[in-house]
Amino acid sequence: MKQKKIRSVLVLSLVFIAITVAVSYLLESNSVKLPAVVFTDKVALSSEVESVLKQYHVVSMQAVEKNGLVAELENTKLPLMLENLKNEKRKYEDLIKSAESGDLLKSELYELDGDIEKKRIELEEARSDLVKITAKLAMLEPHYEGSKKKYDASRRMHEAGILNNSDFEKAGKDFWSVQDDYFDLKSDSLVAAQTIISTQSIINLLQARKRIFSGSADILASKHLIDINKVEADISDLQASVDKLKIYAPISGIITDLNFSPGERISKGDVVAEIADLSNVWVIAYGSSSNRHKVDVGQKVIIYAGNNKKISGRIVTVSPIMEKVRALSSSFETVSTFSKIEIKFDDMQEALKYVTPGERLFVRVHF
Repeated sequence: MKQKKIRSVLVLSLVFIAITVAVSYLLESNSVKLPAVVFTDKVALSSEVESVLKQYHVVSMQAVEKNGLVAELENTKLPLMLENLKNEKRKYEDLIKSAESGDLLKSELYELDGDIEKKRIELEEARSDLVKITAKLAMLEPHYEGSKKKYDASRRMHEAGILNNSDFEKAGKDFWSVQDDYFDLKSDSLVAAQTIISTQSIINLLQARKRIFSGSADILASKHLIDINKVEADISDLQASVDKLKIYAPISGIITDLNFSPGERISKGDVVAEIADLSNVWVIAYGSSSNRHKVDVGQKVIIYAGNNKKISGRIVTVSPIMEKVRALSSSFETVSTFSKIEIKFDDMQEALKYVTPGERLFVRVHF
């Protein structure tokens, strides 16, 4: 009786094993096992200004909260330029207040009167110079005309062989000397005349400006208001650059890369650090040419995580392009071509407990 019971138990065990093997076989025949890697979003933190790395406020693999300070850069020129612009703004503010009170108007009119007086003095000097030059020209012109006639006569006599070379050269030197003096005076007279015209034009402009300013102090205030608006725009741009010397985390995550050391120069666009966003992970599986056409969007997937944990998921995309892939897992290394298959977890919170970005594992796709 006892032996019969033992035989029954053995038969039932064998049947159970056989059924298990059969079910496993059926499951295996209707699925495929693929190597895969866990991925997550990475955010690159780049410098927006030329600078030097002052210090990091985090270390590699450290968790960081959104808006947490990651790195501090340094550019000694920017704060100095900003302070200079702020001083310039204060100067224009004082000028506007002075203009509105009338003090600046008095100062401007006083300066204009001084400029007009200087130009009038220059105008009188130019007129006096022109009178003197004209008088000299009047005296020199008959001498020049006589010298020119004498030289022309000497030249004709020299050409006729009546006057020797020595006498002709002497006559020529006397004439050229008188001619140089004459043309110098002519040039000086033209300069003096032009100076009179330009100086008078400047005086007219200064007087017109004086008439405009005399009518309203608001014109001066509005003039400096334009200046101060430009300075304020420059301050805003420069302040934005100064603010960019501190780099903050745009998301919560883990610091995965710190690419510089304190004191190193950083160019605009250089990636200072990288953050992995651990709130969202997914899996990329790799299908070979033999099984790539068996998988499709929507199929169920079992992801085999650490400690034999099985996590469910679904295929969301299947790349139509085969690519070379190397070192997909510790037991799978190849340079063959594979198609990338993107898999999303059914339960993200569960997945975050058992998988790690960069982890190599296997998935089973059920047909």
